[in-house]
Amino acid sequence: MGALGIDAGDIGSNAHADLLIWFIFKIGGDQILLPLLVLTFILSRSISRHPTMVNVCCTWILAGIISSLLLYAHQEVGPEPDKALCMAQAVLIMPVPPMTSVAALALVYHTWSTFRPSALRTGRVKTALHSRFVTIGLLAAPYVTHVCWALGTLSIALRDPSKVSRAHNFFYCSIDSNPLQCLILTRNRYPSTTPLALFTACVCLLATILEVHLVIVLSRHWRALRRAGMEPGVDLQLVVRVGIFVTYVFCGMVVMVATVFSPKSVLPDMFAASVGTAFFAVFATQPDVLRVWSQLLRFRRTPPYEPNSPASNKVPISRSPTPLPSFDLDLLQRKDSDIDEKARLAALHAYYNARVHDMGIEVEVIKRPEDAFVVGRGPRRAWGVMGNNGAAWERKR
Repeated sequence: MGALGIDAGDIGSNAHADLLIWFIFKIGGDQILLPLLVLTFILSRSISRHPTMVNVCCTWILAGIISSLLLYAHQEVGPEPDKALCMAQAVLIMPVPPMTSVAALALVYHTWSTFRPSALRTGRVKTALHSRFVTIGLLAAPYVTHVCWALGTLSIALRDPSKVSRAHNFFYCSIDSNPLQCLILTRNRYPSTTPLALFTACVCLLATILEVHLVIVLSRHWRALRRAGMEPGVDLQLVVRVGIFVTYVFCGMVVMVATVFSPKSVLPDMFAASVGTAFFAVFATQPDVLRVWSQLLRFRRTPPYEPNSPASNKVPISRSPTPLPSFDLDLLQRKDSDIDEKARLAALHAYYNARVHDMGIEVEVIKRPEDAFVVGRGPRRAWGVMGNNGAAWERKR
């Protein structure tokens, strides 16, 4: 990770500030934000992501943990850390660039192979999934790569433990061995690419080529599909976001190569430390992810319901139920001359009008069931509302 070794003297007075920023990226981005994104992908039922995307997060989470070993042991500054701890971190951290680059290539390959031109022509984009064995291979490839490079690093570290030190790199322990350095300078000052850097650069370049080819394929078939009235059937948003991430990683590789002419710069390490945070920023801003988080925040803000609490017994004034009116049934049964038919109907109208007042419905009292129907018009409910349900009067009379 990074370019040639640097120490606190090379960085100058900003050494501790740079170390703080580096750990903020490694802990805040790789060990807090990315696990949150992984849990969202796994636990949410409304979000579906291919395992290769989750695997990219996992590789950077692992990289963040490895990079923070000295911090967890409280040996990130001061004297040289414990030899065994320093050797363990050096052996594990040197293969991180190949591991993360292979994980990114697996994600790009999945996106590219899912949107093949043949799949676009046949309209089977969404069903052109990898077989189980291919998916397992894509998921295992980064970790197999890490183990292979770690074994080679371990053999060099055991051969000469004195080359393992934090002095070669201010941020973490590394091995002062040319075959494992990202870039070295030959005697004539021209850069010489080593196997580790060559492998990482080739993987990043291949991922970039696949992404560019995917964009070209989509641009060629987009107009044809739209002209034929067919849906493209591709998640263009995913393609764009994967392209942004690959471009960011490719820029990191360019920065690493460019700093060979300034070997004491902290830019390569800072850029590499920020990749996990960049991945979170690119893929955590997808609409479905933001929707799940917003729903979760609204749920958390809602206070729990307590039946016996004073607040639960309070009813808003605007939602207070209207007391139901009372009606004297004896009024309809009385036959005395003091109460005529008109008064009884008026009382009945007032009773039902009070019951449905909050609904904004007008009441019309009819004397006979057949009065609910008017010739030339649809059936009329007892409330005087026009409708097509002939049984309405039967339910409301």
